[in-house]
Amino acid sequence: MMEEHVENMRIGPEPFVDAHAAGTYLKLHPVTVQRFARKGSLPAHPIQQGSRKHWRFLLSELRDWLKGRTGK
Repeated sequence: MMEEHVENMRIGPEPFVDAHAAGTYLKLHPVTVQRFARKGSLPAHPIQQGSRKHWRFLLSELRDWLKGRTGK
């Protein structure tokens, strides 16, 4: 609950995180996070054009995705 309160007080745009930080948050290996991003199974934002994309994530979107999967 305190986490949500602090998030609501944040000023400015939410920073993007890499697959390692997203994996830590989701308790998944970063390679799994990247694979889910490529498949479209996870909310992700490609930051590079071409065949090799670098993915970035917003923790708020990952939190909402996780809530949708767990119902909590």
